[in-house]
Amino acid sequence: MSRVAFVTGVASGIGRAVADRLRAGGDTVVGFDRVDRAPEGVDVLVGDVTDRAAVDAAVAAAVERHGRLDVVVNVAGIAQMGRIEDIDDDEWHRVLDVNLTGPFLVCRAAVPHLRATRGCIVNIASIAGLEGQAYTAAYSASKGGVVLLTRSLAVELALDGVRVNCVCPAAVDTPLLADMAARIPPGHEPRLFDRLQMLMPGFISADEVAGAVAYLASDDARTITGHALTIDGGRSA
Repeated sequence: MSRVAFVTGVASGIGRAVADRLRAGGDTVVGFDRVDRAPEGVDVLVGDVTDRAAVDAAVAAAVERHGRLDVVVNVAGIAQMGRIEDIDDDEWHRVLDVNLTGPFLVCRAAVPHLRATRGCIVNIASIAGLEGQAYTAAYSASKGGVVLLTRSLAVELALDGVRVNCVCPAAVDTPLLADMAARIPPGHEPRLFDRLQMLMPGFISADEVAGAVAYLASDDARTITGHALTIDGGRSA
């Protein structure tokens, strides 16, 4: 019997690449996104990760349709870039709601089903959740929260046989990166970005991140839990 994977943010970028990679490995993939757009062969459910009722209904529908749940991948996220004095309350709460509360809601809904299959969770965090970065106060706070959510759940669920890991990429060539680049504040200090350069040239591809997700979700990683896997071209070495 093939595994059933629930992936958020499948309409584009990393989420789409993850769905493709898991399907190529034989998994049945249920996608959850605000728009009905996903790779061919993915069972798409439409909803917002910040909406508790929509998340609960989507996870329940995935299990009802396919009989089980083995893998959860939380990818859905939004960008933020700007000086702290320019971040208003609404932007702060929206970034935290999508990037941190969303994964929490999905994990909470999925855990009872994952206990039954001794499944796993892979969250997409960011290198911004592991190190300080200028002009990303809300984004970094949200991704740092994802890292600690991951580690806390890994400990809590270890005796149930449920593994929880996250992937922390640097700059990934996706629409979200372009969105962040467009938000760099006027008059920014270039030296604050110099320290963020990867040693290896070029951006990370969404497919490369998807490969890391597929590994962490595989039996080859059966003894790995609570890990934040960095993909940063040597930046944090």
